[in-house]
This record gives sequence, structure tokens and C-alpha cells, in this order.
Amino acid sequence: MKSPFLFILIGLSLMSAAFRSDSLTTSASADFATVYIYRGGQFFGAGLNYAIFANGEKICKLSNNRYIEYKAKPGALSLTAHRGGIEVFKKETGLDMQVEAGKSYYVKGDQKSSITRTRLELSEVTENTAKRDMKDMTVDACQETMDK
Repeated sequence: MKSPFLFILIGLSLMSAAFRSDSLTTSASADFATVYIYRGGQFFGAGLNYAIFANGEKICKLSNNRYIEYKAKPGALSLTAHRGGIEVFKKETGLDMQVEAGKSYYVKGDQKSSITRTRLELSEVTENTAKRDMKDMTVDACQETMDK
């Protein structure tokens, strides 16, 4: 008698867990724009990490084949990527954009190299492009620091 009841109870629990609707956005995040910044996996320069700055404040060191989720205040947002160390003709690259609260934006970092320098070129991409590119990526380790 107990086993059919237990079986039904377990089945209902599994069904409720399968159909629950977890919301990724909270009411607090409605006050911010979400900016996903990612860097595709490239063999050349895979060991280089680029410091990402938002409006002059360092937010993360972005690793190869990783992404970060940054909560930005609405308005003007200036993102820059800096490479550490000594380099001839060092050049930072950046992207200026306007962000709105409650919206998501996607920024792709492409590593560009020349004889004298290597840089991470930032460009805004569509959500479809970003989701395709980010399919096999993992969150960068610095995300934990940003979330605190």
C-alpha cells in the first residue's frame, strides 16, 4: 500500500521540479543593464588575460574562451581592454555605448595582433551571434568577485 503512494509522490515532485519557472532577472536587476562581455577561444595568445574596465574602473581580467556578466548603470558606458606588461606602441581598445535599464547587451572581444602589438578589440554584437559564440564558454573566475 505504501509503495504506490510513494511512487506517486516521487512522480509529482519530479514533475513540479521540471515545470517550475526560475526567473533569471530579479526586481533589483531591472534598475541595471546587463552587459555580457566575452572572448572567444583562440590558440594564439590563449595565455593572455585582458583587464576589462567599465567607465575607468577595473571589473575583471578576462581569460580566453570565457565570459562575464556585468551589471551597468543606465546611460553612457565606456568599456576598455588593457593588456598588462611592457609592450611597444601599447594601445588600449574600447567601446562606447548607451545602455538602458532592464536590457541585455553583448560585447565580443577579438584578439588582433600585429608586429608591434596585440590588443583585444571590443565590438557590440547581436544576441543571436553572442549566444552562438558563447554556447561552449564558461563564466570567468573573476565573476565571483564581481557578484560580491
